[in-house]
Amino acid sequence: MYLGDMEMNMQDVLKAVIPILVACIAWLLGQVSSFQTRLTQIEGKMPALITSEGIPTDSPISAERRAKMREEIYKEVHDLHVRVKLIEERTKK
Repeated sequence: MYLGDMEMNMQDVLKAVIPILVACIAWLLGQVSSFQTRLTQIEGKMPALITSEGIPTDSPISAERRAKMREEIYKEVHDLHVRVKLIEERTKK
C-alpha cells in the first residue's frame, strides 16, 4: 500500500511540475527573444566602427580632432621650413 501511494504521489508531482517547466521554458525563450531585439536596436544605433573591408572608420569627433591636429602640424612644419630657409640665406652671406 505504501508503494502504491508513492507512485500516485510521483504522478501528482509530475503533473504539477510539468506545467511549471513549460512555463519556465516559455519565459526563457521570451527573454532570449527580448535580448535579441535589444541587441539589434543597440547595434543599429551604434556607428559602424569597421567597414565591410575591415578598415576602421573614424567617429566624427575623432576625425575633427585629427583634422585640427593635422592643420597645426602643417603650420608648424611650414614655420620650420621658413626658418630653415632664413638660416640658410644668412649663412650664405
